[in-house]
Amino acid sequence: MRLLAFDTAGDGCSAGVFLDGRPLAVRFSDGGIGHAERLPRLIEAVLAAAGMDLATLDGLAVTVGPGSFSGIRTSLAAARGLALVTGLAVVPVTTLEALAAPLIDRRLLLTGRAALPIAAVIDARRGQVFLQRFDPAGTPLGAPEVLTPEAAAAGLRGAWQLVGKGAALVVPHLAPQAVNVVEGRLDAAGVALAAERGLARGTLPVDGFKLHPCYARGADARPGAGRALVQLEG
Repeated sequence: MRLLAFDTAGDGCSAGVFLDGRPLAVRFSDGGIGHAERLPRLIEAVLAAAGMDLATLDGLAVTVGPGSFSGIRTSLAAARGLALVTGLAVVPVTTLEALAAPLIDRRLLLTGRAALPIAAVIDARRGQVFLQRFDPAGTPLGAPEVLTPEAAAAGLRGAWQLVGKGAALVVPHLAPQAVNVVEGRLDAAGVALAAERGLARGTLPVDGFKLHPCYARGADARPGAGRALVQLEG
């Protein structure tokens, strides 16, 4: 399968082209702003480096969150636009699935087995983390959650493998012998791996316009609750 995968929901902006899970070209750009300007250039660059164009792709994979609100919207808008132009279906991947996927792949490659369940953790700011749990084989054990570090730790009974920068917030609330931490990085390679694993589990790609964001918590900006937007005289 020839797959174009990309992410703008994390700290950077990344895109890559993959053939049956093998990376042909991957680009990563640091920084949490300017994704809308950078992503098209990255997509153009990886397609050129892989010797492909949109017409030769079999599918798209994109992160749907949780993460940066503006970043999530950028990724989804790009995926919807590309799906409209090409007719390609899209494999939606959570940012936490994309973080966990390379770790699962490395463990199976090195040891031939996946010993511990995995918790992928992203710093959600405001004293919270985004958390998603996976069994040792990488199958999600539920949807992403937004929790305090204490609550996240309370839900991790026994030994776990933690991945993601947010793990540093949870570790102080866990017994030292119960956790092993890998920092990891959210990028297109993880998105592609997670998409391939999802397809192998029977996840169906969706039409681009049926993509839904996974914010995990409400937006910061909200209309004035209960207040009229226009004041009428009289």
